[in-house]
Amino acid sequence: MSNVTRYLCAAAYLDSGFRDKVLAELLFDQFRAIPPSYGGFDLMPVIYHCRRSRMMLVVRDALITGFFVIGCFMAPLSTFGWLWTLVPFALLTVDGIRRGPLIVRALIWFWACYSVFSLIFLAIMTALIPAAAYLFASGLPFSGLYGSGSTGSVLQQFLIPVVTLGIALVYRIAIYLTLVGSLKPGAPEPIIATTHPRLARRLDYIRRAQWGNVTMYANEDAFMGAGRIQRNWSIAVELDRVRESHKPSRRADPVDIDPVELHAFVRGRLIEMRDRVLRPNEGIQRLDIGDHVVTRGIFTVADGQRDRAAGAHPMIDRNGLPRFQATAEEIAAIARHPQGGVRYYQRVTINNAGQEIRDLDGNLVAPAEDQEALTSAFIYLAVEGRMLYTQFVVTVLPPAHDHYHVVDSLPTMTSGRVTWEALKVLKLQLLRDVLAAPVRVVRTAVESVRQSAMTPNPRDHIVYPYGARLSVRELGASESLQTHIQVLDVGKYIKMIEQRLTEAVLDFLEERKVETGAYRMQAAGITVSAGNGGTVNVPMAFGEHASATVNGLRPGT
Repeated sequence: MSNVTRYLCAAAYLDSGFRDKVLAELLFDQFRAIPPSYGGFDLMPVIYHCRRSRMMLVVRDALITGFFVIGCFMAPLSTFGWLWTLVPFALLTVDGIRRGPLIVRALIWFWACYSVFSLIFLAIMTALIPAAAYLFASGLPFSGLYGSGSTGSVLQQFLIPVVTLGIALVYRIAIYLTLVGSLKPGAPEPIIATTHPRLARRLDYIRRAQWGNVTMYANEDAFMGAGRIQRNWSIAVELDRVRESHKPSRRADPVDIDPVELHAFVRGRLIEMRDRVLRPNEGIQRLDIGDHVVTRGIFTVADGQRDRAAGAHPMIDRNGLPRFQATAEEIAAIARHPQGGVRYYQRVTINNAGQEIRDLDGNLVAPAEDQEALTSAFIYLAVEGRMLYTQFVVTVLPPAHDHYHVVDSLPTMTSGRVTWEALKVLKLQLLRDVLAAPVRVVRTAVESVRQSAMTPNPRDHIVYPYGARLSVRELGASESLQTHIQVLDVGKYIKMIEQRLTEAVLDFLEERKVETGAYRMQAAGITVSAGNGGTVNVPMAFGEHASATVNGLRPGT
């Protein structure tokens, strides 16, 4: 597994919110589209570990709840006293209280200490009162109070607190042992097997769809899975202005420019950055070029999908599932129809995985270092209204969250140290997990019944939302890049792709005698030095009565 895949597998155990969102997005609706996976990230191991984590959690909560039920019959006072003791500790884990007034936290801590004292006092008194009654009734010496009967009664009163707390501890240690064994660096991909036909079909669809070239989005994010938009600009140039005999002139008919040919020309120039270099170490080895077809995934549903009845959308296959792969012929048609509901981008992705460094003798100087950040550029070329429109969008996907990187350090620790790390991160959360176990059991049962009764079916709707709502890779990403080197690398690759694209379009237009002065002027106005080594993205205009338009300018860029 790649590093980022391992980290998000770890998130399944370390972040319950992440796990629940992944399972709800990918497995609940069998007809929901899947966003693409970039940079070597694989969804399948993450789904496997999310399901495994949920199963472990259900077993833990069921065991704790079962012992609470037993305790209500065997030692009701001690059991309810234990539950009451857990309440203030659970409240202390709430973010609002942790960040609230100090006096509130002090009062809750007083409540917690008083509850612990009361629990211990109640357990001792519950054990001693029967022993004292037996003593006075039988006339035994005072030492009878400390006989096996009273000792067993004390143990009985503390049995439920000890067992429930122990189950929560064992669960947490089992999680960290899983992180050490199954998710350590170099760990193989898990074998995913299921006997449930419906789940097997869904997993097979996800496995294939994540490598497709079609993105159906539900939240207006056409670049889902690639991160946030970091930079974007656009240039428009007239195709009826040509240069003949070194003089610009205007033609009655525009120059015939095929966007498919232009895309192929640009693609060839970009591939040269990886394949046609003087030395292997100079090539961008992790440069990947692919197709990116985007559409808003809300389509009209027709009866009889298998018979392709009138009204069935072509982006829905004969099984009623969203298509994830567009053919070359379809891509060419989309590129030539810029006003259609489906749009085509050429995608350029660079995975900042780095490469190892060796000297002239082949000795290793430094191993390859995975920076995790992912830089993607999306190129849109449209011929419309006697104009050529070029759009350039750059997205940046930060590394996985820092907390998930614990799988890299745990394998070097001893078993005792791993156990300590498992307990250290819990603190009061351990007591909260014990208290919340019965609530989670009920909630899980209710959600299971609700999902069984509310299985989505497009045939029940006239219009159905097939579009993906979130990307698992983006869900587990940090808020921003983690090091300044990552920031500099992103800037480097943006500049390289941007310059390569601009020169390729200019060369293509000049081969066809199109006047490129306006294109060059607009390209020159995209980036302006702002001092102190920084840049600001603003438009520029030249000449009398000139004007400029801001295209995608964002504050802070």
